[in-house]
Amino acid sequence: MRITRPMRQDDLPAVLKIEHQVFSSPWPENAFTSTDFGESWVICEDATLVGYIMYHNVIDESVIINLAIDPAYQRQGYGKELLENTLHQLIDKGFTHFYLDVRVSNQAALALYEEFGFRRVGVRKGYYTLPDEDAYVMAMIVKGK
Repeated sequence: MRITRPMRQDDLPAVLKIEHQVFSSPWPENAFTSTDFGESWVICEDATLVGYIMYHNVIDESVIINLAIDPAYQRQGYGKELLENTLHQLIDKGFTHFYLDVRVSNQAALALYEEFGFRRVGVRKGYYTLPDEDAYVMAMIVKGK
């Protein structure tokens, strides 16, 4: 059974494992423990943590700063479900502006975000390393309920 729930401290080993599997330039452990990200959730299949999402929030704006799904569980709807569940929670809390950065070559992520209404609004030149690559800045504004 799939569940989405807030991230807990004891999730860190599984989150770090996914971080290192998914990203060519993963965040170090202290980046996860020394920063207040505002809102962070995980998605689990039964007792197995298979993905996570982290947001940084200010007033009515929220930035997706990290989203990753374990490679063994990718392309099975986990990312979509995690994004959908967490966006709904944030919208219910009054957030109306959402932003993120994504590698220009990450077609799967671009398709997912565009499905939710995110649009490309800019480019950050040389934003990513290993390999060096630009990032699209994407935004979504939620109109009143």
